[in-house]
Amino acid sequence: MKDFVSRHPIVFSLIVVAIYDPDLTTLFKVLAGANRLKLPFLLTAQAALCAYVVVLLTRLGWWRDAGFAKSITWRRVFAYLPWLLLPLLTVMDAGIQTANAGRVIGFTFFALMIGFAEEGLLRGVVLRALLPTGAMRAALLSSIVFGIAHLSNILHGQDPGATIVQAIYATFVGIGFAGPRLFTGTILPAIVFHALIDFSDIAGRGFVLPVQTKPITPLQAVVPIAVTALYALYGWWLLRRYVKESQPAARRNA
Repeated sequence: MKDFVSRHPIVFSLIVVAIYDPDLTTLFKVLAGANRLKLPFLLTAQAALCAYVVVLLTRLGWWRDAGFAKSITWRRVFAYLPWLLLPLLTVMDAGIQTANAGRVIGFTFFALMIGFAEEGLLRGVVLRALLPTGAMRAALLSSIVFGIAHLSNILHGQDPGATIVQAIYATFVGIGFAGPRLFTGTILPAIVFHALIDFSDIAGRGFVLPVQTKPITPLQAVVPIAVTALYALYGWWLLRRYVKESQPAARRNA
C-alpha cells in the first residue's frame, strides 16, 4: 500500500475519502427512509468510520506521522486557540437547545468521533500522503478533496446552493486546520476543536442532523464563507511559517 501511496498520492487520497464520505450518515438517512435517525444508529455508523481511519493509520504505520505521538504543550495548543471562537459564535447565534441527558451525552460522543475520523483521515492520512509534494500543496489539495466530498450531499437531497456553500466552507476549514496541524506537529487539539464545532452546531439545531432542503439566503451563504476564509488565511500563514522553519533543518540534513 505504501508503494501505491508514494507513486499516486492524489489518487490514493481521492479513493480513501470517497470510501469514507464525510456525510455518509445523510446517505444512511435516505436508505433508512426516516426523517430522523436514531442516535444508536448514528453512533454505530460513526464508530465504523472511526474504525476505518484506525485501520488506515495502522496499516500504513502513520500514527506518529499523522500527529498522534506528539506531546501536548501549551505552545502547541495556543496555535489552535483561534478555533475556539467558531463554536462560541455558533452558540451565540443559535444558542443551545434543550434535550435529555442521554441525547446530549450521545451526541457528545458522536461529535468526538466525527472529530477523530475527519481529522484523522484528512489532516492525518491524506495530508501525510500528499506531504512529499510540498506542505503548501498538500494542505491545499487535502482541503479541496475534503470540500469536494461534501458535494455528494446534493445526491442525498440537500439544496444545491447550500451544498456548494458547505463545500467551500469545508475547504477553508481544511486549510485552517492544516496550518496548526503541521506547525505544531500534533493533531489532537484539531480533533477536540473540530468536535466542539460540530457539537455546537448540533446543539443549536436541537440535537438532530437535519438536511438543508430549502435554499439558503445570501446572508446564510456569505457569513460562513467569510468567517472560515479568515481561518484559511490564518492556516496559510502558519503553513508559511512551518515551511520557513523546516527549510534550515532540511538543509542541515542534506
